[in-house]
Amino acid sequence: MLAALFVRAASAQHHAAPEHWEAEFVASNVFRSGSYLQPLWKGLGFEGHYFGGEFSDVFSAGASWTFRLGEWKLSPGAAVVAGTGGTTTTPAVTFRWDYERDWFVTQGLAVQGFRRSNFAEGEGEQPRSVRPIISDGNHASARWKRLTIGGSWEHIDFREGNEWKGGGRVAVRLWPRVSAVVYVLAPKTEFRGGLLFHPPHESHRP
Repeated sequence: MLAALFVRAASAQHHAAPEHWEAEFVASNVFRSGSYLQPLWKGLGFEGHYFGGEFSDVFSAGASWTFRLGEWKLSPGAAVVAGTGGTTTTPAVTFRWDYERDWFVTQGLAVQGFRRSNFAEGEGEQPRSVRPIISDGNHASARWKRLTIGGSWEHIDFREGNEWKGGGRVAVRLWPRVSAVVYVLAPKTEFRGGLLFHPPHESHRP
């Protein structure tokens, strides 16, 4: 069974990579993030991600391989994570998913670093040892014409602490390749807004 799934994925992988680059940039008064995806060859592609908080900026750059399993588009990869504010440069694994069927779409990203960074949470306190985990921009949504609306969640364990957030996400396609997006996240209310740049033939990219 597993062998059959692997053969199916390998035979279809050359159709899985997007034909155009993609990008997303969003920001609030306490957080900002950006992603850039660039197809290189068949299912192989470059991806870079940026996450900025109140105390540190974190960068991830690497490569991923995209393949399909039915309606799923899966992109495991490897990267290097580096940053400011005491961040230890570390190898990392990345994973993106993308699923679309009729009106339903879900997408997400996870980055897991291997080496630990030690952050002092306050003066005189023992440093907290962290292997960085960043899962950002995840959503499960319904799409109707130019509008995509649904729930969103994220998990970030880094300098600012081990934090989960959840809320809503709304995206509106402005032009064939550009959409506006707004997130409303809790428990501490946060509004983020930004732009998505997506392939023109993939209407679910809001």
